[in-house]
Amino acid sequence: MGAMRCHGFIAGYHAFAPLRKHGTRRSQLCGALALTFVALAMLGVSAPAAPPAAAPPAVAWKHYIVQSPSTDKIERFWVGHAAALKPDGKYPVIYFLPGLLDDENNWKAPLEPHLAKAEIIAVCPAVGGATWFMNSPAHPWMRWGDFLTDDLRSFVESHYPASREKGQRGIVGISSGGHAAFYHAVKRPDLYGSVSILSGAMDLRGYAGTNGLEYWLGPKNPKTVSLYAERSCVLLAENLEAPPPWGLFLDVGDKDAALAQMQPLRNALDAKAATYRWNLGSGGHNWTYWTERTPDHLAWHAEQFAQNRRDSRYTNVPTTQGAELKVLDGYPTVALSDEAVTRLQAPWDTKKKLTNVPLTGLPLAGAPLSAADVKYKEAKLTAALAVKDHQPGLHVYRLTLTTAVPLPKGGTMTLLVTLRNGRNSVIYSLPAADLLVPAGEADRKVDVRARFAVEMRQPDPIRGGIVAGLQVLDAAGRPAGRPLVARAAPGTSLVERWPLAPQMQAEWTLTLSGSTALPMAAIQDARLTKE
Repeated sequence: MGAMRCHGFIAGYHAFAPLRKHGTRRSQLCGALALTFVALAMLGVSAPAAPPAAAPPAVAWKHYIVQSPSTDKIERFWVGHAAALKPDGKYPVIYFLPGLLDDENNWKAPLEPHLAKAEIIAVCPAVGGATWFMNSPAHPWMRWGDFLTDDLRSFVESHYPASREKGQRGIVGISSGGHAAFYHAVKRPDLYGSVSILSGAMDLRGYAGTNGLEYWLGPKNPKTVSLYAERSCVLLAENLEAPPPWGLFLDVGDKDAALAQMQPLRNALDAKAATYRWNLGSGGHNWTYWTERTPDHLAWHAEQFAQNRRDSRYTNVPTTQGAELKVLDGYPTVALSDEAVTRLQAPWDTKKKLTNVPLTGLPLAGAPLSAADVKYKEAKLTAALAVKDHQPGLHVYRLTLTTAVPLPKGGTMTLLVTLRNGRNSVIYSLPAADLLVPAGEADRKVDVRARFAVEMRQPDPIRGGIVAGLQVLDAAGRPAGRPLVARAAPGTSLVERWPLAPQMQAEWTLTLSGSTALPMAAIQDARLTKE
């Protein structure tokens, strides 16, 4: 037996020494184990190797939630880089701007396979509540452009081993983010040495009064024409006095509607004798195309960074410093106000004057909800609520369902409430509720009741959040338990969908399921009223 095998046997034998000290049985066990090691060693069989330790991640990501003085609200962003970056280095930084319906997470997956080999720091901010990445002339508290170009830049360059030279700072954007990348590169020629645009929405005039711009810039009318025109990248390119002082890469798919906006930008740049890289690929306006194109854009920026270093180009550093960002542990907790809870749990006064709200989705013959019924289907009722715009306020509704019950026993119906904005994007869903159907005579009709509240918090939904509560009531109109609550907290992507289409749509999904469900109950009528 070789020295290595003897050493392994001795180490294995001594590893069980604590057991040998306590009784014959343990001694016998240790002896048996020791003999097993001897036998394995004599046969030339090594002890099973320990499983290899998990490899450390090749890419390091950190998610930040911050309070921004420039936007007066909560912002989010990811910072990612190869785990092997030296903490005392001076690495290039690229800012990756998403599109209008995206958030800070969309760029993370396309970048993940490539960052381990890229000596860069990637910064992926969220859109900021349909701001189009710009300061708002309509709301002085919203300076998202300052957040991007000064606050976020200063934060990254003070917390990471990042170069502060213009030639080592790039920006990438898709769709509305492409517009922002070009816009800020023109407005701040001291900041970016390389700019690349994928499927850019480059002419803001074509989006006047839509996609959240009506809130941040103003509705489309003669008074706001100049606001949209002076922020249009096509016009900015036409008004350049010289070719852009940075490298530029334009990229779009042949099936992308954005091609019609990228071409006028090219025409304006050609008129200025600007040099840029152009790629017309095969694809549409989607992340399939942008993900495929990500490696080329990373490689192009790397070439720009290397050339700028080699030729000592764009070595200036910004003279401006941004406001300090306060890092938060999470999103703030928002809850229903005391007034909202009081109104939700108030007695069901049938004499109170109410406003009818149109409710659609219920068939004229009612909604049979029994799986045994040949007409069985799930009932989905929808309504446009009076909750709209950006003003804070409390809105309370009553939902009354007239239910036909052929059986004498009591039971429940399950209700799920989902709230969406005017573009049908989900804001949130409340927890499922059991609506109570009391026992009684067969073939009776019972009104099942619930009260519903939506609260837009101070000073506005973006900064204060949106909260909803559902209160189930019993047959006598008394609260059955506490309100069920859902919330879109400030800073989350859910609440930032609101400016895109600030009109609340409610959808009630009613089903019969579970052990207490009435298997043959049917909704004969449904009414929604506003208190």
